[in-house]
Amino acid sequence: MPRLFAILMLSIISCAAIFGQRNEIMDSDIRTLQVERNGRWNALPYLELGSADRLRVSFDVMSHEYRRLRYRIEPMTWDWRPNTRLLTSEYLLRGIGDEPIDDFEESINTTVLYTHYQFVFPDAQTAIGLSGNYRLVVYDDDEETDVLVVPFYVVENGSLISAKVSTDTDIDFNATHQQLIYTVQPLPTLDVHYPDSEIRTVAMQNRRLSAAVFNPKPDYITPTGLQWEHNRDLIFPAANEFRKFEMTTLKHGGIGMDNIRWHDPYYHATLLIDEPSRNYVYDEDQNGAFYINDIDHADPNVEGDYVFVHFSLEAKPELAGNIYINGEFTGDCFTDEYKMEYNPDSGLYENTQLLKMGYYNYQYLYQPKGIDHLSTAEIQGNFFQTENRYTVLAYYCQRGSRYDRLIGISDFQFSLTR
Repeated sequence: MPRLFAILMLSIISCAAIFGQRNEIMDSDIRTLQVERNGRWNALPYLELGSADRLRVSFDVMSHEYRRLRYRIEPMTWDWRPNTRLLTSEYLLRGIGDEPIDDFEESINTTVLYTHYQFVFPDAQTAIGLSGNYRLVVYDDDEETDVLVVPFYVVENGSLISAKVSTDTDIDFNATHQQLIYTVQPLPTLDVHYPDSEIRTVAMQNRRLSAAVFNPKPDYITPTGLQWEHNRDLIFPAANEFRKFEMTTLKHGGIGMDNIRWHDPYYHATLLIDEPSRNYVYDEDQNGAFYINDIDHADPNVEGDYVFVHFSLEAKPELAGNIYINGEFTGDCFTDEYKMEYNPDSGLYENTQLLKMGYYNYQYLYQPKGIDHLSTAEIQGNFFQTENRYTVLAYYCQRGSRYDRLIGISDFQFSLTR
């Protein structure tokens, strides 16, 4: 099979958020990158220091041609810059931080050929000895090029974090925003002398590092810790529940789909036409995640097929900006690959994605012309009731230390009492 399909040119452009990154793919032949924590497919990718936690990383290479792939481990600073101050022997208890990926299998009876690769980290040969931010970099050993990156966290028990969300924000009440409130109490064993400069935090909504808040200034410093209570940097647009579709069989359309049909030589799925949200309607979602599934076969990892999925959105053609599809499957990237293009013949904004069978969450983000900011207001709407997921990470950046310790994580789902 050719490395790029003639029917649809799909160029994956490397995109990393400033001061942070999500899963990143740098090779157009690689798709469906997933990371599971201890068997949970929609979990924050972190390991507790000294525990038996495991991450399973999987992805597809779009051919049956064998590629000799390996992965290496790289330490990062608290704000996701490469940490070049540490030696491998300092952050690894075992191993050299460079391992082959030997678990791979070719797809079976699929119209689109691919090879499924996976590995579990850490394994019997590797153990991490320091907390902090890290990334797994998969590279092609023959081409000597990096093909994908998986950031992850290693956390130690160094603080107590309490966090909650209020819809009574400092700019509105039960309207369009949610305010994150949290406290960090470092444990006495850390011996923190300068909490306002040595304790740093990162806050995220739905794990979108492209819209994360890095090191907001605390509102209060007490003898026991730091508090962020009326912090305007921690007011997030509430957005709306993610849209979703289910593509778990090739026999008929599922949730959110109009139809699925065979157009030689590939399957094509047409989603129902989306419209801008005018009201909040509760719908259980997974905050942008996706899950691979094929109910007609025993092993979706190698028997699930790839389908060209057609998105369409009814919106004003004169919008002075760009509309992007966003979800975990886009890698939080905002490139031409994920931009909705206006079709004057249909009167709709349209985009086509090659996706593996499964369950998908997505949303539409709007970027006004000439502005970097991406907004949910124009298409998704902002409603205080939205059940968003919030993550708070606390780091101890001790003066003179050569690495930043991750001393606590709070990862929780906000939900109004029903």
